[in-house]
Amino acid sequence: MSRMLSAVREAVMARGPAVPVVEAEPMPFIEIGGPDGLVSSIPAPVKPSPVLSVAAAPIATSTPTLASAPVPASTPVAASLEVAEAVAFPRLAQPEAAFVSVAFHDLTARAKPTPRTEGLAADLVAFHFPNHPVSLEYQSLRDEIASQLAEGVPQAVLFTAAAADAGTTTVLLNLAITLARDTTNRVLVVDANVGRPSISARLGVKGSPGLVETLSGQLPLAWAIQPAPVPNLQVLAAGIGTNDTPASFTEEFPKLLSQLRQWYDWVLIDGGVWGEMPERDAACPGADAVYLVTRDADTTRAEFEGLRGWVKQLGGLLRGFVTTRI
Repeated sequence: MSRMLSAVREAVMARGPAVPVVEAEPMPFIEIGGPDGLVSSIPAPVKPSPVLSVAAAPIATSTPTLASAPVPASTPVAASLEVAEAVAFPRLAQPEAAFVSVAFHDLTARAKPTPRTEGLAADLVAFHFPNHPVSLEYQSLRDEIASQLAEGVPQAVLFTAAAADAGTTTVLLNLAITLARDTTNRVLVVDANVGRPSISARLGVKGSPGLVETLSGQLPLAWAIQPAPVPNLQVLAAGIGTNDTPASFTEEFPKLLSQLRQWYDWVLIDGGVWGEMPERDAACPGADAVYLVTRDADTTRAEFEGLRGWVKQLGGLLRGFVTTRI
């Protein structure tokens, strides 16, 4: 045994000085935490060994994936190191997003605003019962009148009657409410029946100031207009009641209508009973249309036929009439 060991030593000494053998360091790994608690182990770049140089190995300019750049079993160590440095971090599949739905629940005791209805006359069916069959009749009336007039142009329409019990104010207010329900319409009702005003009482607003004060120059027009308890509807009341029409009515009323057309889409004028105030009747050409209101049973009476001719003689544009019944 000792002879064999001596022979090996002599052979080694004959070859020259021994080359130090450096053991390869184990390749370190870095743990990367992925989404959902997944952990991926990615090999860290390996530092060049003192013995095995990788200077000649080119650095990859792209980032190949493991699937696109397999490493054969016979690949030299330097090539293996190159692949190790060029390996990209694997991309984990994006989990399906879960969006959070929200809803607000108000715990305060705030009262929600409600339309003011006190003072509104009970026979204003278009407001109180918008789906009532009679309300549907007012919707048809709205459509018929609108079809006669230019679309998209502000209109001033005068309603008048041959008798006080024809229901002119009732028809006008229900039509105004129907028009105002369309949020694109700005509607104004004007009480030109200054001798027997009733619009302010039917809508529950102040009776003055109003048309009388405006035409007489006591108050600017904008100051006399009031909001009604109906959205998109405003009121120009009659003002201080008098049996005498202001002397300037015939001249100033058409000017007033011209101003109101710039502010509103629809101006509905309650002209009261035709013939009671000649100055007011003479101003009828300032309206874009005149409609007569009469009871259904009175359409054949001579007074009604005479009224139709009278409006035309004064230059009013008579476009139709509305019959009423109870």
